[in-house]
Amino acid sequence: MSAALDEMARSVVVREAEVMRFGLGDRWGKRRPAQRALARVYAATGGGGWVDVARRRLALGPGELVFLPRADEHVIRDRPSTSLAHPEALCVGMRAVREGALETAAAPETRLVIVDLHLDAAGAPWLALLPPAVHVTGETPGLARWLNETLALLAGASELSPALRRAVGEAWAHALFASALRDPEAALPRLGALRDEPIVAAIARVRASPERTWELADLARQAGLSRSAFAARATALLGEPLGHHVRRLRLERAAVLLRETTLPVKLVAARVGYDSEPAFARAFARAHGVSPVAYRLARRREDGERAVGHAG
Repeated sequence: MSAALDEMARSVVVREAEVMRFGLGDRWGKRRPAQRALARVYAATGGGGWVDVARRRLALGPGELVFLPRADEHVIRDRPSTSLAHPEALCVGMRAVREGALETAAAPETRLVIVDLHLDAAGAPWLALLPPAVHVTGETPGLARWLNETLALLAGASELSPALRRAVGEAWAHALFASALRDPEAALPRLGALRDEPIVAAIARVRASPERTWELADLARQAGLSRSAFAARATALLGEPLGHHVRRLRLERAAVLLRETTLPVKLVAARVGYDSEPAFARAFARAHGVSPVAYRLARRREDGERAVGHAG
């Protein structure tokens, strides 16, 4: 089942990993409403706190992470007894001390890194089946160490290019989602389908080269299944028909090429498997709400503004 869960985790598209660092002293806390198209991570690099979510109370210790895969409504605070009578926050004298870092007036006793993962989860219907929170502790030392070291890179290396930051953030986020999928509280249906390694292997091949013309009958034959049986099992794993999944992958890769290269739109279309530039432009606009050219211009402008902000 391990390969299947990893494959599922990669079906979440991470658009951006937004990192903030906090130094918190005295009494502190915050109540957060549920947020759509977002996942949130709290990581304690020193000290700790408590996270209350969906009738669960989690103690966040140094070197640990709490992952909220849907950013459900929750509270984070220094201790369970701290009252949050004000609906927004109890962080006295919070001020910016440098780019992406805030501290309270009182000397910091707790160091938190908070990451907001902006998602496109349209291809991951299983997200609703995950537990509201996953606690990564020292009981999984290899995972915890890798997640913390990668988080330190995301939080501290401002010189990384936007493209590299996205790639690192995406790998980090997929590891978190894979961990959430393995959580005993995850209510995944059709576990038999997840253990179906021939289906997983076929889907992995498709995901590696979505620009190719994939025939369902050929994939089914290679998996030793009838066409209908293969289609049913692939849909059970992906949450959508394989053809829809391939189109989604093509357009996601097109977005990366538009964002990170200067290839003409016609070549981008060919790279992701479209013979016709107009057909590609129509499909891209349906998926992203704007034309390929408008998408490229908007993303370049955002990256430029972000680079100016870091330089300032």
